[in-house]
Amino acid sequence: MSKKFFFLFLFILTSIVINAQDFTKINTRLKGVMQPVMSWLNVNSKDYPDVFLSGDYYIKNKHFVISQLNRAVQKNRFVYLHSPFPALYRGDAAAADYNKDGNEDIVITGLNVFNQPVMQLYRNDGHGHFIRVPQSFTPLYDGSIEWGDFDHDGDLDILVTGKRKDGKPVTTIYRNDNGVFSKYPIQVPGVYNGVARWGDFDHDGDLDILITGNDGNGPFTAIYKNVNGKYYLLKQSFVQLQNSDARWADFDKDGDLDFIISGEDKDGFPDCRIYSNGPNGVFTSVPISIRPLKSCSIDVADYDHDGDPDIVMTGESTERPYTEVYENELNFNFKKIVTGIPGVSNGKALWGDYDHDGDMDLLVAGITVCYNFIGQVYRNNLKPKKTKAKPETVLPLPIYNRGPLYYYVFSSCYCDPSGGKKARYNMYISNIHKEKSAYSLNYKFNALLIKIVPNWGKADPGHRTSNAFVTKKEAEASRMQVIESYKATGFEVHFINW
Repeated sequence: MSKKFFFLFLFILTSIVINAQDFTKINTRLKGVMQPVMSWLNVNSKDYPDVFLSGDYYIKNKHFVISQLNRAVQKNRFVYLHSPFPALYRGDAAAADYNKDGNEDIVITGLNVFNQPVMQLYRNDGHGHFIRVPQSFTPLYDGSIEWGDFDHDGDLDILVTGKRKDGKPVTTIYRNDNGVFSKYPIQVPGVYNGVARWGDFDHDGDLDILITGNDGNGPFTAIYKNVNGKYYLLKQSFVQLQNSDARWADFDKDGDLDFIISGEDKDGFPDCRIYSNGPNGVFTSVPISIRPLKSCSIDVADYDHDGDPDIVMTGESTERPYTEVYENELNFNFKKIVTGIPGVSNGKALWGDYDHDGDMDLLVAGITVCYNFIGQVYRNNLKPKKTKAKPETVLPLPIYNRGPLYYYVFSSCYCDPSGGKKARYNMYISNIHKEKSAYSLNYKFNALLIKIVPNWGKADPGHRTSNAFVTKKEAEASRMQVIESYKATGFEVHFINW
């Protein structure tokens, strides 16, 4: 490469960074790492979200593994905290309040400095201290970990996948019974260099599993449907990937979960797909303009506060690493946002509102094409005028034998309700009812919706049921919040009462 060409390239790259206004690099005390184990984490629920970042790096061919905890004390300032967590890499972390004491705890997996696999749970005592919980978990690395209430008992269970010390890939559910965890038997293949994600794709009220990675024989992708606590393979064909990541999200705002997946196919090439969740839970791959990446990470959140899920991805193409942000414009159209954030391989990017201003910021770690180690927070500068977003909580699903319980049902679309071509955002919502049997309100709502909206059709019966409420007054207060939220994002609200 000539010097002239090099400086021209550098000028163009610098210009792109200068013109990027959506994200600003924030000064932190974080050291850059690759193969990170990381999470946003509320050490103290009254403070800004903190950053846990662990991973490895090299100095003159010497290998280091580091564990870091930084606290955001101001909009543009982080301070160093002593990390109570082991230094790990090639793993994952997930924060949630597993014991319902109001404090966010954390579970972590990965390899330690001695290259031994680890899986540990730490309880937050509410005073800035984390205590290791003496639980028996199988140590894993090169996988993922998630919280979710799969058994409907009101507390959070763990879904984890990865590789054991002997190299065998496993996928395990640890059931939470009043803070005590035990293995729950499931017939789901183990994978490594991949993930397992919980999501209710079929609206039956329980958590199904999307899984992708290397199952020991090569690339693997599948969905396992939860039927009364047992998992059965969904007999549909998906792209088979390894060195992959995947996320559930309602990308088209039709009321059910689609999913995005990206990774490496059997020939070593990157591939990225979005599967639309259609009639009767049948998934269809849809055309998208998203760069396929392997050895990737994917995270989904509403970064611009417009009511739909956007995407951040890191990973490798066939020529170099990328960190990409895609704005959701609905109908599975995604607009690439120029961010100025360096592309990373062996890395991750996670959405989180660290400054409590209502929009989603980014935590990014990995190694760049110039072999620089990154560990950085980027502030989102969009400054939405809407109500500040509250941290998401994994809620227990309704239990029908504890009535009386009140519900409302709602649905949304980008359509013309008259059957014409003047599409706009519409939201339909019912009044408050007691539910006599599971999903009876959904069926009633959908029947009326199909009758009222000429172009809705039986093939698109999207709906979303509210959480259960003990009193009608509580249900109505929640219903009004949902209505105001949709109005604030430009939806026209229609009422379906009976």
